[in-house]
Amino acid sequence: MNVCFRLSMTILTVLFGCQQSMTDSTPVLEGSNLLEDAQSFQWSNPPTEFEFQDGSLEITVVSGTDFFNNPETLEVTGTAPLLYREIEGDFVATALVQPDFGDMWNASSVMVFIDSLNWIKFAFENSDATGRTLVSVVTRETSDDANGPLMTGEDTIWLRVIKKSHLYALHWSLDRSNFKMARLCSMPESRQVRVGLEAQCPVGTIATHKFLYFSLESKTVDDLRLGI
Repeated sequence: MNVCFRLSMTILTVLFGCQQSMTDSTPVLEGSNLLEDAQSFQWSNPPTEFEFQDGSLEITVVSGTDFFNNPETLEVTGTAPLLYREIEGDFVATALVQPDFGDMWNASSVMVFIDSLNWIKFAFENSDATGRTLVSVVTRETSDDANGPLMTGEDTIWLRVIKKSHLYALHWSLDRSNFKMARLCSMPESRQVRVGLEAQCPVGTIATHKFLYFSLESKTVDDLRLGI
């Protein structure tokens, strides 16, 4: 195959790939801040107040908003606002969150929702045990509740959820460059899941959480623990 033909094939491949992306009814924009396009999302449990502005989102939530399938009481709670997109296959979801820590268990989260009995919540939360903490909740019928690294003095944190087949890795970073894994888990197989941003105020009166960035990339990582 001569050089000219190889170049022509490369150009055609690039053009065809771009055409496919532009014609997809719900394109996933790799690396782009999706909060710049409010119309690309759907709401589950819409909040009473929210505002998109300059590529960020502010959500005001009221008392009793939470996702938690309590292992002690078996009570199922699914009342928190979730702004989501549906996606098939493997992905990497990344968010920069700034929670309102005014009350216990207030949190901003990246969430993967399969159904009411199967979901993951990766949160920057005002934990009752440790204060500002990375908290992960993996729900398979009932929820667990796992406190991770303490983030005393931090106002914002980068959260990342990676899906590879039925496996999920939860990563965090202070600078968006150096991500560390907080958790690795398995979930039921699902062709399509909801991925997005969850804001909660389980026991307080009201809270206003900010999400400063959110991207959703259709890609498969080689190493879930390293996230690359």
